[in-house]
Amino acid sequence: MSSISEIKPVTTKSIDGAELPWVPFAPYSDEVLLKYHHINPVHGEILVSMRFPPGLRLPTHYHTGIVIGHTLTGAWRYLEHDWVSRAGGTVYETAGSSHTPESCGEEEAEVFFVIVGELLFLDEHGEIVARENHLTSMERYLSYCREHGIEPRDLTAYA
Repeated sequence: MSSISEIKPVTTKSIDGAELPWVPFAPYSDEVLLKYHHINPVHGEILVSMRFPPGLRLPTHYHTGIVIGHTLTGAWRYLEHDWVSRAGGTVYETAGSSHTPESCGEEEAEVFFVIVGELLFLDEHGEIVARENHLTSMERYLSYCREHGIEPRDLTAYA
């Protein structure tokens, strides 16, 4: 049996969100802004903050993995449920669930999400019309940085 002192230490890092740009959620909405904190291509995980104005509704989507959302400001909900997540609230979304997000209340909502797997955007018939995952997130971030002369950070590394 090994002792804890024999285990190689793991690098721990703090990510300064102020250094990261808010990126429009194109092509879905220029009103929704994303701040990518970390993208893990091995596990398909995305750590991202999302800002959206009151009254905005996003397309229905399906989760292939879990999603955890912690509401920082404002309020939002899923049309298919009877709850509203307000500042300080946390939502756990199971893999295999689908829903339609909408911000509500009088102020902009900001939510920090941990996303595992893909978001599959659906049309009114439940057919897949678009996919969001670690690849599309990285491409969106890198394209935005290129277009705005920003030196991109390696979002796949913590060190």
